[in-house]
Formats: sequence, C-alpha cells, structure tokens
Amino acid sequence: LAGGYASLASLAGPVEKGHDVVFRCKDGEEIGGSRLLLAHASPYYERLLCGGMAEGKKGSRIIKPDADFSSAAHRALLGQLHAMGHAPLPASLDVRLELLCLAAKVRGVPGGEGGGADAAARVLERCERAVRDSLCADNCLAVLLQLKPCAADVPELVDAAHAVVAENVAAVLKQPEWLQFARLNSDSGH
Repeated sequence: LAGGYASLASLAGPVEKGHDVVFRCKDGEEIGGSRLLLAHASPYYERLLCGGMAEGKKGSRIIKPDADFSSAAHRALLGQLHAMGHAPLPASLDVRLELLCLAAKVRGVPGGEGGGADAAARVLERCERAVRDSLCADNCLAVLLQLKPCAADVPELVDAAHAVVAENVAAVLKQPEWLQFARLNSDSGH
C-alpha cells in the first residue's frame, strides 16, 4: 500500500506529456499534475480546477500557485494530494512547516460542504504531529516564526512550541532568532 501511495505521489513533478495541469511557481519551476487526482483529493482544488474559476475553464492548463510558498512546498503538497495525503512527509523541517501552512490554507472547511476527500486536512494533521514530535529547544523559535501565518489553524502546536520555549529559556535566549521572535510577539500575550 505504501508503495502505491509513493507511486501516486510521483505523478506530481516535472512536466510530462500525461499531465493535464501545470503549476508555474514564482521561481519559474513548473510542476505537472493530474486534474482528476487533485480534484478528487481536495474540495479546494475541485473548485479551482473544475469549478467556475478561470483556472477551471476547459483548455486552461497553467495554474499560478500561491506565491507566498516555495516551489518545494507546492511540490510536496501536490505529491501529497496525488497520494491522498499518505506520501512520506518532507525531511526538511522548513519545507514541512511550509507544507503545513499551505495545507492549512487550501484544506476544506471542517464540516463544510462537499463531503468528498480532503487530503489537505490529512496532510495538515500529519505535519502537525510530525513537527510536534520533533520540537526541541534548538528549533522551537524557528517553528513559531514559521507558523506565524497559520498559527490559528494549529493552536495546539503553537502552545506546544511555547511550552518548549518556557522550559528552555536559557538556551532559547541565546538563539539568533530570539530578537525577531521577541519583536513579533511583544504584544501577542505569549
């Protein structure tokens, strides 16, 4: 079963003849994918690719994904969606955190309409669990800084990272990220 998901995940990648949708990232990288698999995996992509949006119009093949995220995060999300959220997560913590925030942005509304699969929600849950399991004094500030855009979507993870900061104050104060973190959080209540 795991091999089948990896095989599906590999369908998202360098543009090939069989791809019917191409995501052109801000850095120019193009990632090919399957409209059918993406629409089946995610209500967001179903609306985007099959609904009334310009990207869903017949013959429209090029999608410009969210420029706030790297091509590595988009590649990871598209691979995950092709595998219904069961592909291996990226090894890099930075890409995993970016994937978490991107999945939070494109997942369906919990309990919302559609009733179909929402692999983005599964990816969000898996990333959150993996990041929480890897939290330590060395990465807790970087995690909190990267989670800032999607903190409302993962409050338990944010609380866990704050707890690691509180437990390791002496080590955390020595980190180069401390000043940036303190500046961004001076009035947030944490």
